[in-house]
Amino acid sequence: MSQIVIAAIFALSLGVTLLGGAGLAFAIVYLPAAILFSQLPEIAIPHAPLAAHFAPLYGILLGLPFRSEPLKFKWCLLDTIMILLLISITITAWSTEVFETGVNAFRTDLLTWFGPYFVARMVFRRIETRRAALNVLVVLIAILSVAALIEFRLKPYWYLHLLQSAGMRNRIPPMAYDRYGFFRVAGTTNHPIYFGNMCLALMGIIAILAKTTGKSLKNIWVALALFGALGCLVTSISFTPYVGFFASTACFIVLMTVPRARKMVLPITLIIFGGIFAFTYHVAHEPLGPKPDGDLPGSLWTRKEIITESWKKAVTAGPFGYGRILDFSADDDFDLASVDNSYLQFAMTRGWIYTALWISIGIVFSIRMTKAFNHATHPSQIFPLAVATAVVLGLMVSMYTVWAGALYTVIWMVLLGLSTTLIDLVLYPDLLLVPAKRARRRQTSITVPAPAILQPHAFDGR
Repeated sequence: MSQIVIAAIFALSLGVTLLGGAGLAFAIVYLPAAILFSQLPEIAIPHAPLAAHFAPLYGILLGLPFRSEPLKFKWCLLDTIMILLLISITITAWSTEVFETGVNAFRTDLLTWFGPYFVARMVFRRIETRRAALNVLVVLIAILSVAALIEFRLKPYWYLHLLQSAGMRNRIPPMAYDRYGFFRVAGTTNHPIYFGNMCLALMGIIAILAKTTGKSLKNIWVALALFGALGCLVTSISFTPYVGFFASTACFIVLMTVPRARKMVLPITLIIFGGIFAFTYHVAHEPLGPKPDGDLPGSLWTRKEIITESWKKAVTAGPFGYGRILDFSADDDFDLASVDNSYLQFAMTRGWIYTALWISIGIVFSIRMTKAFNHATHPSQIFPLAVATAVVLGLMVSMYTVWAGALYTVIWMVLLGLSTTLIDLVLYPDLLLVPAKRARRRQTSITVPAPAILQPHAFDGR
């Protein structure tokens, strides 16, 4: 059944691309496939395994040559960093294993992270795509909310059991998580932390899409979607997404209420990463002590243990790391079943070059966002820029206590692509596209003249 569903997703994506364009396919096929079906076992096609969230990208890629639509975007340094990240992981895989491993690593990271990022960069220029994506996400949040309510009180992994009962899931995590008398919801992912972080990313995307398509956050469907995503985040009962949410909220409030802070996004980002490094160095060289009782103290102690034991391996990992298979069985001092810290995990498995490039995403993003704030001329532009800044950086903070290889990072990459294109629409007004029928009514091309970006409805094409 899984293979039939994945094949149907591919066929649907190809058909929508041919008939409606890449943007529509990304909005109504890719987003549901990634959020609802990423746990399906992939179709093991030699050299081109087909997962549920890969299938729409294949369909879009195959359909694009038969479509004539404006998909160009303004290349920036952040796009170059994405390419360098892809090159770096490929070198790591080649140097630590074999040539085929490098090919697999290239394909997997391209389809998991960088493909969605670049497609989002291309398609979210159009208000039609943003509006379609918003409508789709409202429906998806409704589905996630139902699953979360059932799992929170009644049955852990209810959604994954539902897929399995339909023949679409071959494995369910053997251990259910609970805290404070409630089940911790994993939803469409395989861990509550991943689910919480994904919901935070979805909140950011929904808020940005609403404000850039002329929708008010008081619109009943937008408000319900935001409330539902927040509720889903709460049901994860995970400290990591909670930290990400509070960091994002604090950043958003500061950017909205303190205009001077919009000129200091880069210093704030540097302080965040500097604080993370200083804390890591301090904990790595501090005696750990016995594990305390209680959920929160115990969770914090576990994070400190991860830092303490991972640090000495991370600093010796070299420019390209030890590779995806960490075998420290000969080291009696290293005793970790997992490394719930994206930055230390990157350093050990992918090397310091990859880690530095990943951190530079936040730095370069902050530089470009500062420029966008400086060019913004109306409050309607400030709000989505502030949301983008807050959620992108907030999730980079939450990555400090969880691995970055789950579904939430896929949605974060979509958010990053959307946010980067949002910056372009402020810095380069000629990139703003409006629906073709509106352009015909004005008897102009589909590109809005530069002065339109100065109007109150700068992002919705009015």
